[in-house]
Amino acid sequence: MNISPSFPEKRKKRAKKMDIDESADEWDISAKNNCIINLKNVCDVLLTHFGWRFETLNNVSSDFSFLTGSELFEKDTDELVKAAAGLALKYNKDLNVSELTEEIIHFKHHAISALPSIKNTSPLELLEFIFEYSMTNIFSNICIALRLYLTLPCTTATCERSFSKLKLIKTYLRSTINQTKLTNLALLSIEKEISNSIDFDSVINDFAEVKARKIKF
Repeated sequence: MNISPSFPEKRKKRAKKMDIDESADEWDISAKNNCIINLKNVCDVLLTHFGWRFETLNNVSSDFSFLTGSELFEKDTDELVKAAAGLALKYNKDLNVSELTEEIIHFKHHAISALPSIKNTSPLELLEFIFEYSMTNIFSNICIALRLYLTLPCTTATCERSFSKLKLIKTYLRSTINQTKLTNLALLSIEKEISNSIDFDSVINDFAEVKARKIKF
């Protein structure tokens, strides 16, 4: 990048040693070498975390791999049924094993007959195909599985921002705040743009009318 790096040397502080102290080898590392060591440590940590994250996502993605056009076209019915049963067992709160295995058999024939380029069809296009022909009630479990598959790669920035906001809200002076109030304050802080656009006078008036103790005769 044609950038000349500059590593200014700082005066090193040396601790005074007593005669009873054991002698130790002192390593004088230059500012340039120290920068290289720190950069390599950062790169090692990043590569390790990226490798772990992609490996985990790849393992999860392999469970949904039968929901692509190429897999539907190339795999036989028994393999698709086995893969669908394994997926339904892992997500048993969202998917039904018997219904998903039956749906995948019929969906394979529908997709091959209706989609001319089935080999190049993505999961998003399969979901759009189900909604386009109003087959959500027929293939409800496949629709849920596709939606799960398509929302898995979403970023975790929202969750991390929530934790950052909680750290700012629940301070040492607010350690006894209850869960309901903490949740409401965090939601107002996260959705700052929406909360700034709210007319609080009307909200206060509505709240006063609901909580009014005066009885109208």
